Amino acid sequence: MSNGDEPRQPIATTAGRTSYTCPGELYSIPRSIHLARMAAFYSKCRDCEHRFEAGHVPPRTIGPPPEVEHRVTRTSLLTDEAVRGVYLNDLDRNRALLWGEAFAASLWELQPMVARREATDGAQIVTEMDSTQVRSTLSGPVVVVGFDERPSSPDIVTGIVLGLRRMGCSVVDLGQTSFPVIGFQLQARGASAGLFVTGACCDPSWTGFDFLDRQARPYSFEALVKMERDVQTGVGRQTRKIGSHNPVHELVNYEASLSRHFHALRPLRVVCGSSTRLMTRILDRLFARLPCELTHVPLPTRKRNLFDPRDVDLQRVAKSVVDGRHHLGLVIDEDGQHTAFVTDSGRLVSPTEIARLLIEIAQRENHHARFVVASSLMGDVTQWLSGRDAVATDGGESTSNLVRLLVEGEAVLALSSDGRVWFRQNEITCDAILVLANILQALSLSDASFTEVIARISRDIENEG
Repeated sequence: MSNGDEPRQPIATTAGRTSYTCPGELYSIPRSIHLARMAAFYSKCRDCEHRFEAGHVPPRTIGPPPEVEHRVTRTSLLTDEAVRGVYLNDLDRNRALLWGEAFAASLWELQPMVARREATDGAQIVTEMDSTQVRSTLSGPVVVVGFDERPSSPDIVTGIVLGLRRMGCSVVDLGQTSFPVIGFQLQARGASAGLFVTGACCDPSWTGFDFLDRQARPYSFEALVKMERDVQTGVGRQTRKIGSHNPVHELVNYEASLSRHFHALRPLRVVCGSSTRLMTRILDRLFARLPCELTHVPLPTRKRNLFDPRDVDLQRVAKSVVDGRHHLGLVIDEDGQHTAFVTDSGRLVSPTEIARLLIEIAQRENHHARFVVASSLMGDVTQWLSGRDAVATDGGESTSNLVRLLVEGEAVLALSSDGRVWFRQNEITCDAILVLANILQALSLSDASFTEVIARISRDIENEG
């Protein structure tokens, strides 16, 4: 046996061993995954007691080459207003559980404080209680949870739900769904918050979380920073009671809320590119009652630039539109929010042009409507609104700020530069299908083609200039 100063020698593979447990993980993995992780330089293999049980894996994989040793390690999983990381490398079920606990802790802080009343000599007096006692008497926050169609999502949502329930939250589990459905169910049920497990806008190996508050507003970067700090330091349980888990699979009311926007349409032929089966099913049911024709173009799950005309997915949809002589095409990203349109000639419609068209539609119902617009769109939109008796507010580029101003300023639309649009009607929603409904209404006001409608809007601003 070697002493502590001597380098440890490789040991033979343990005969009959069929499972391993990586450092810091609770569940074992089969030998095949153990070998695959070592071959892929999985970070935990460096400190694993089984790292020399390499089988037929070349010895060099036990210690990563220098270029791998010096690679940049992510210290934070935060993007501007979401959590994203590589599945297993950055986020696994156990780390998702910690995010669930931190999210629950932030919701408990927002619970209303109450006091206990006691009767003394026939009079009612208020007895002070500390925050832990008060919160233990309350029912936990209600959280609406769902996940996208990525293979990693069911594993990650399992950890999230365990963390939320451990902290006393009641979970409404929508299963595989889209982000707009999360927002709809959150407001319909009066829940405390919503969470969507998704790797949207990232490569297929990524996963993560998007958060909504009780008003269906995206969480700000500052709120996520605090949550990540709680993930790293840990949080205390607010109650000993385990929260409930209520699976719900219901789209009828959500689809009914959309169908009322698809009315008075002329026969239009639409091409839709999407990477999710759920989006295909929802659109098929909506279009079944319309005089319009819908053609689907299946797309892969990947990171794409919706406003780059060279993007291969946009080119596929544009080709389908032109070849089939359709009236328009669109690509809906996997979160159900980001969207881009192409005209009947196959030209990509810019975010500014979409913003002008949606504002024009909104003004038909409310001539004095207010709008919140991303800073990058503000110059063109403000010039175009000149003389139209409408007010546009600069919302910056932060989605949480755009939606906050949408609510506080009683605006009807908040328009981002990344293909997302928030509507404030009976509720707040960011839904690509609702954007499509508005575009179809705009095209149904005349017999003009999409190309002609966009050209008219462009001429308007040129004439005013």
